[in-house]
Amino acid sequence: MSRLLRLLSLLAMGLSAVSFAQSPAAGPSAAFVPPGGTSLVVRSLDVQGKVFLSANDVLAALGGTVQFDDSTFSYELKLKGHSAVVGIETPIAVVDTKLVSLSAPVHGAGSTLFAEPDFFQKVVGPMAGTSFAWERSSRLLSARKADLPEIVVEATLAAFEATTKIVLRLTEVPAFRVEKGEETVVIRFPAARLTASPPEKVFDDPRVARLSVRGSEVHLSLRERNLSTNVYSLQAPPRVVVDVTKLAAAPGRSGGGALAPAAPAKPEPKTIVLDPGHGGTEEGAKGPGGFLEKDATLALVKSLRETLVRTGYRVVATRETDTTVGLDERPALANAAKPDLFLSIHCNASRSPSAHGTEVYYLSLDASDRAAAALAEKENRAEPTATATSERNAALRDLDLILWDLAQNQHLSASSRLAEIIQADFNRLLGVATRGVKQAPFRVLIGVNVPAVLVEVAFISNAEEEKQLASEDFRRQVAETLAGSLATYFRNGDGAAPVPPAKSR
Repeated sequence: MSRLLRLLSLLAMGLSAVSFAQSPAAGPSAAFVPPGGTSLVVRSLDVQGKVFLSANDVLAALGGTVQFDDSTFSYELKLKGHSAVVGIETPIAVVDTKLVSLSAPVHGAGSTLFAEPDFFQKVVGPMAGTSFAWERSSRLLSARKADLPEIVVEATLAAFEATTKIVLRLTEVPAFRVEKGEETVVIRFPAARLTASPPEKVFDDPRVARLSVRGSEVHLSLRERNLSTNVYSLQAPPRVVVDVTKLAAAPGRSGGGALAPAAPAKPEPKTIVLDPGHGGTEEGAKGPGGFLEKDATLALVKSLRETLVRTGYRVVATRETDTTVGLDERPALANAAKPDLFLSIHCNASRSPSAHGTEVYYLSLDASDRAAAALAEKENRAEPTATATSERNAALRDLDLILWDLAQNQHLSASSRLAEIIQADFNRLLGVATRGVKQAPFRVLIGVNVPAVLVEVAFISNAEEEKQLASEDFRRQVAETLAGSLATYFRNGDGAAPVPPAKSR
């Protein structure tokens, strides 16, 4: 079962007791008229003034089935090669691979599923290729063959390390099916007519050769057979994404194909990506003594890297010299390293010369306060390094959206926990008791596929803290404090401490 279906099932189980504790009253019978058919009686429930119709009766009239899973308290609908899953008391359903929001949760009575009339338009309609209409006064649900809507498709490609992402941006995402061949992927949208300009694209990519849009289908041609593909949909904006990666070689096989003796597995060290803020033409803030933020962050990261490597971590930096690295490049560089954590290191600035201390941020599309919003706006002003084509820029924007949708949401709790640990440790280091963890929409954090925080280590605008930032002793204290914070996080939050370094002989 997919991660999405597991989540749906868990939601269903969590609220199942509520559903079965209620006893909605059986309402007067309703009627259903299938396309080209005659009126049929369907069972109904009246719940708080709303009518719920038997999906079992409607599906049976259309040639489909409804099955109840008592282990997850969910129902699976099957019709014309499509399937949908919906949980008790959860206002969402999964139609094939698409997540659909419902206006109200469904109700269950044993093996019978009852749903509001718009459930049939949103869930059953795409499966049946029909359009549903409800007449409340006569309690009549009717269905007719739907005219196929025309959907515009715009395709972009982005390749990062071992993965190629094909992003299909659509005006809407109807239900679809995926058929995978040895060197092809076909995505079929049976209830839509697709249009694309141009209808075919040829790519200079090591994994994907060509994409073509034909009628209600999107065809992908792959360059070799040993590739893994994953197809899923996203909303806001509507997209279908295809991830193409190379399959890893089977473990334990030598070049001749014989099984080799398995070597004892060595624990892998935790990987930390350090991101020194600004650099190159982007100087950042400037202290009263002339110390630039870009130089302070690089010096801090060098000290931190030495300490973390000595502690047993694998460390990757997004820049190691005074060079310009775009805000959109930093998350991509981080994800390529397959890290366990991402730390973006900055120095704060304020119009008040007495402002001091550390502030730690994690990602939110809404800032926690005006000061956080202003800081994010300032840090986000730097332009990313220019890319070659507008299509490349569009692909990167798509990648940001994809990673935000799928990855960063699931890491927000861990990011918050990490931020709290770092903030508490730095409050003790700098003798500050009032500064707390904040949230803001920092571009450098969007798209990072692991827990990620941005640390404003100290106020470079404060003359005293500027001197500290320029001090090697202070940078060492910062490095040791952060190393302690990471050890606490992995010990309490991740369940594992960093792998100690190998002892020299």
